[in-house]
Amino acid sequence: MSEPPVRATLDTNIAIYAFDDVSAKAPVARSTLASADYLSVQVLNEFANVTVRKRGRSWADAAWGVTRLRDSVDEICGVDAVANAEALRLAVRYQLSFYDSLMLAVALAGGARTIFSEDMHDGLVIDDMLRVVNPFRAGAFE
Repeated sequence: MSEPPVRATLDTNIAIYAFDDVSAKAPVARSTLASADYLSVQVLNEFANVTVRKRGRSWADAAWGVTRLRDSVDEICGVDAVANAEALRLAVRYQLSFYDSLMLAVALAGGARTIFSEDMHDGLVIDDMLRVVNPFRAGAFE
């Protein structure tokens, strides 16, 4: 019996950089987004919020970006009560923020073995299954 394919997802910060035309991080972020198998709906929500609240863009710009994000992956994974409970467990076990833990809970539920994030602890392994990888670190894709 063959192993299931290794799946990857990413944190919101990578999605933000992927749509930033002036950031030096944009090319790596775009490549990382292209390697993602799915996104959490949390990424879409946070992307829209950051686009409007922190970047000062319009809701139309946010909607355009969210549509592009959805179109860039095969699947969007939802946040549900099971993910919420799992996030609470992960927050306690790994001493992480609730929202980082929620992102990780959805990643685990979606079968990811890699989550790309600049903000979470690079190299952290969650439940012996999910590794946090900073794609901007030299050698991240080796």
